[in-house]
Amino acid sequence: MRSDQVTLAEPGTPARRGEAIVIYGTGLGPVSQSVGPGAPSPASPLASVISPVSVLVGGRPASVLFSGLTPGFAGLYQVNAILAADTPVGNAVALTIRVDGQESNAVEIAVQN
Repeated sequence: MRSDQVTLAEPGTPARRGEAIVIYGTGLGPVSQSVGPGAPSPASPLASVISPVSVLVGGRPASVLFSGLTPGFAGLYQVNAILAADTPVGNAVALTIRVDGQESNAVEIAVQN
């Protein structure tokens, strides 16, 4: 896959175990540097989330590589994580994010071996 290619993890194009995924969202809390209201987040240095962030996919922990504001966007958070080798497979595998003891609503992604 090319580095500029993005694939939605749905039944026709599932994510694979061991693959890195990118999750976008809001409300992950304070970041490592000040970004003004409505201002795009910088690319260097990245504005990382201060509190630990964890990702569960099918109840299995994914390895979080980065969690912070998406460079070039205002208020959009991004979490990059690698799916565990034992992540359950299927067309509707639940994914949640935890930060500061709070768990997100579940979303579903497709995962294959």
